[in-house]
Amino acid sequence: MKNEEKFEKHAENLKEKKEKKEKIVKDKNLKKGKKNKIIIICITIFVILIFGMISYFLYWKFGPKFKDVNVELGTQEITLDQFLAKESYKDKSKFITDISTLDLSKLGSYEIELEYDGLTQKVTLNVVDTTPPEVEFKDISKYLDYEIKADDFIKSKKDLSEMTTSVINPPEINGIGTYQVNVEVKDSSNNTTNKICNLEITRVVKEFTLELGEKLKKENILLNIKEDEDTIDQKDIDKINKSDVGEYELVSDFDGTKETIKIIIKDTKAPELKLREVTIYSDEKLDGVDDFISSVKDASDDITTTLKTEIDYSKIGEQEIVIEAKDKYGNKTEKKTTLTIKEDTEGPIFYGLDTLYVSKHSSVNYKSGVSAIDDRDGSVSFSVNSNGVDVDSAGTYYAKYTAKDEKGNSTTRNRVIVVEHDQEDTDNKFNSFYNKYLAGKSVSGIVSAVRNQISYDSSWGGNDPVWYGLTNYSGNCYVHALLVKKALDRQGIENQLIYTTDKTHYWNLVKSGGVWRHYDATPTAHIAGPATDEEKANSSAMNGRKWPSSFPKAE
Repeated sequence: MKNEEKFEKHAENLKEKKEKKEKIVKDKNLKKGKKNKIIIICITIFVILIFGMISYFLYWKFGPKFKDVNVELGTQEITLDQFLAKESYKDKSKFITDISTLDLSKLGSYEIELEYDGLTQKVTLNVVDTTPPEVEFKDISKYLDYEIKADDFIKSKKDLSEMTTSVINPPEINGIGTYQVNVEVKDSSNNTTNKICNLEITRVVKEFTLELGEKLKKENILLNIKEDEDTIDQKDIDKINKSDVGEYELVSDFDGTKETIKIIIKDTKAPELKLREVTIYSDEKLDGVDDFISSVKDASDDITTTLKTEIDYSKIGEQEIVIEAKDKYGNKTEKKTTLTIKEDTEGPIFYGLDTLYVSKHSSVNYKSGVSAIDDRDGSVSFSVNSNGVDVDSAGTYYAKYTAKDEKGNSTTRNRVIVVEHDQEDTDNKFNSFYNKYLAGKSVSGIVSAVRNQISYDSSWGGNDPVWYGLTNYSGNCYVHALLVKKALDRQGIENQLIYTTDKTHYWNLVKSGGVWRHYDATPTAHIAGPATDEEKANSSAMNGRKWPSSFPKAE
């Protein structure tokens, strides 16, 4: 019995050890399974995260960054922001399509190409019209024969596309009265605006507004002036036209059928104001606002003018002046002008101080034709100092003119006085020239001296060529020829002035030793002489010109 118990106990121990061992194995397997499961889960999560990150990156990199856009017809500006799928895409985004070339005033769709970080995407820009027309409707009054037209009820309409007008279910007109008319305005995208307007069928305008000062006429209030002109008495019209602001009534009587017209007279126009600029001196003051007003008019004939600016009389120079004109109904006009305040420091201004030409030994009226005008005092007296003028000797002198205004401002001006020469002066000047350069010389010597002393210019010398030549020491061929002739005449040598047939050149024909010869004192290419007819004619300066055959021959 003891052996059996021992055996059973041993068997139980073995069973316990086996079970214990199996449990340990089982626990190990469970732990290992859990660990493997955790690893698998971790790997799975990691793979999912990696895949998600890759997907996010791919979407972020290659996914759509832009979206289609609808804009209203007539939009003025398209911006990049409108196309962005996200605001964060903006920094690396730009247009490829030139937006400025798109016509946003027309309905349609455009393919727009944009770029984000080097990648391009195409989207659609749709120009749509969802805005109904802007319409200002009006009620109207018409005569009995009126046919309804939709446009008659429209004061103004506005839309970016083409519009059509129509009347929905127009009423039947069957006499005087008020009819309701459903007027509709539709654009090309079928956006509509409509309103029920009143149509007054009548012989007269029920209400008419007249601006004060304007004249009411029958055609203003009668819808058919030819038919109904006699339904209103002209005396009643005239009475209205003489009325002031207010509301009045006129009655049109057509075979006993009377219609009342309300006439409203308003004054909405501001006075008509015209201003002038004003200049005063620092010691002056203005009377008031009227000094600045050229004219002021208003239909009310009741106008108040106000000087809105406080004048600073201590300020020298310009200052802006504001004037207001207001009628009795409160209509105002405000205008600006300029007030200039200046010091009286300027003397009078002389007029008529042109060069005065006088004859020798004459009595001169220095004040004739001369005036001195002061801005403030007007015409003032003046004095003339002519002590420096010698009327007995030809020459150019100066007379001194002085004028003074009441303020003591003085003006002094010099006037050129030319005492004109006479024949005595010319003779004296020639005598001096002759004695210095020509006396005792031969014909050739005289010609040479004149040629050397008197230069060439194009002047003929005026009324006294000799004076001109000897005063200016210049002149044309005529001046030179006259000087030679005058010297030859003094020496008693027979001579003549000779000239081309067209009188474009003058020189001297001189008889010496019984023969005639040509002499030319003009300091140009003309040969000085003596020269025969043939030599003179063939000289280059003559240029083929001839002289009259009536002159003596120089052979």
